[in-house]
Amino acid sequence: MKDSGIKISGLSLKLNGKRILSDISFKVEQGEFFCVIGRNGAGKSTLLKCICGIMGGYEGEINIRGRRSAGMPARDRSRLVAYVPQGSRSDVPYTVRDFLELSRYPWRGVSSKTNDAREVAEAMDMTGTAAFADRRLSSLSGGERQKVMIASAIAQGTDAILMDEPTTYLDYAHQMETMDMMTRVNSLRGVSMIIVTHDINLAAELSGASGTVAAMSAGRIEWMGPPSGLFDADRLNGIFGVPFRRYRADTPGGRQILAPERTVL
Repeated sequence: MKDSGIKISGLSLKLNGKRILSDISFKVEQGEFFCVIGRNGAGKSTLLKCICGIMGGYEGEINIRGRRSAGMPARDRSRLVAYVPQGSRSDVPYTVRDFLELSRYPWRGVSSKTNDAREVAEAMDMTGTAAFADRRLSSLSGGERQKVMIASAIAQGTDAILMDEPTTYLDYAHQMETMDMMTRVNSLRGVSMIIVTHDINLAAELSGASGTVAAMSAGRIEWMGPPSGLFDADRLNGIFGVPFRRYRADTPGGRQILAPERTVL
């Protein structure tokens, strides 16, 4: 049976003599939501860049669907993992449709033009981007460009999508749309999702009952477990360095929300 998912074993990385990642190990099962939380500078974004092949020079191993990532041709890796970086450039000189068609490059020579067109159309349909398919990316709002970045990752046709702070800079309406898109893609295509975020409520909601959350601090994973484990004020205090309070919404079901507790000086 072919191995599935993404397996990280003893991943460590130094940059300019400074240790950025230290002995990180975990497994993301196929179709799983895996959220990584932590303070700025904890190493979250660097971890994603190592997994998707942007950054090398690490110790340890990254295996994607049973294949060792180190030494894997970039095109092969791009058929397995898609990456959505934090923020999006506004000066890309392409229309939305052209940009999504470029996402099919890893499959050139393997996939037919008809199949490529179908993948692009499905990606636009799933993200609601068909309405501005012929507009240039430079003319879109931040929220619209984020939709296009996610559509690009979907069109790439991979088994896993890595997202770095996907809701940063978005207003509440676009945050909700982005979350809906991620859960829809996960549900319809069984794609593994690795999400980096500092928003613990987003991590808890996306991971659901069966996902996993990993908390990073100073390049290490300090805690890993089910989303329910986030609702521990002492644990969050240790991760983020500020006290947290748990609130329960006054609604049927009583959804729980976590927020930093402000200390009055």
